[in-house]
Amino acid sequence: MHESESKPRTSRMHADGRLSFRRRVPEVDDPDLPLVLGGEDPPGLRELLPSEALDLEVEIEVGPGKGTFLLAATEARPEAFVLGIEASASYAKYAAEKLKQSGRRNGLLLVDNAKAFLKGQVPAGALRRLHVYFPDPWPKRRHRKRRFFTEEMPEVVHDALAADGWLLVATDNAALAGEITRVLGSSPLLVRDEAEEARLRAGPPGHGFSPTSFERKYRAEGRIIRQYAFRRRDA
Repeated sequence: MHESESKPRTSRMHADGRLSFRRRVPEVDDPDLPLVLGGEDPPGLRELLPSEALDLEVEIEVGPGKGTFLLAATEARPEAFVLGIEASASYAKYAAEKLKQSGRRNGLLLVDNAKAFLKGQVPAGALRRLHVYFPDPWPKRRHRKRRFFTEEMPEVVHDALAADGWLLVATDNAALAGEITRVLGSSPLLVRDEAEEARLRAGPPGHGFSPTSFERKYRAEGRIIRQYAFRRRDA
């Protein structure tokens, strides 16, 4: 869609440095397209779920891009409803079009800031899984507050996950991997499970970690991919 066909910019701003949504977003001119534009006042998770999803396990993928993992997950696991929260409106629209073409109804794309959505729009205990694959490392010091896994996120993740919920993470960036494992591993609210990591690595596509476009690209380049599974820990 061309720039001239876009909506005026929205003004959802975040004082703590998270990405704002002061951007142009494409019109959703297809009522059957599984795509929602978050805007200034995005709907809550429960409002986004169709009636047929109320009995399904609910999962969120942060930054699905063009939807490689989300499409695989909705096909491999019809018992799950996967919400992909994507900052790029054009990528979200592309993924939504692919999802519509598949005929599957257990997925949805939302254009929004995933971190803000998790903090404000997800009820406690709502998620079976939270997928965060290849988050932006934001390498410059002045941008570090924009990283997904900042110090407050273990509590946010813990609150969003169900009692048997999982956080699944992948990155090719060694420095970011170290920071992620430090932030998550030092929290009493989450515990890493290496057996689950091995199980998912050995499992079929769409169950966790794989496939994603970045994973395919980075493996082809010979990069080391680090994958982590953290489960919610309760007292």
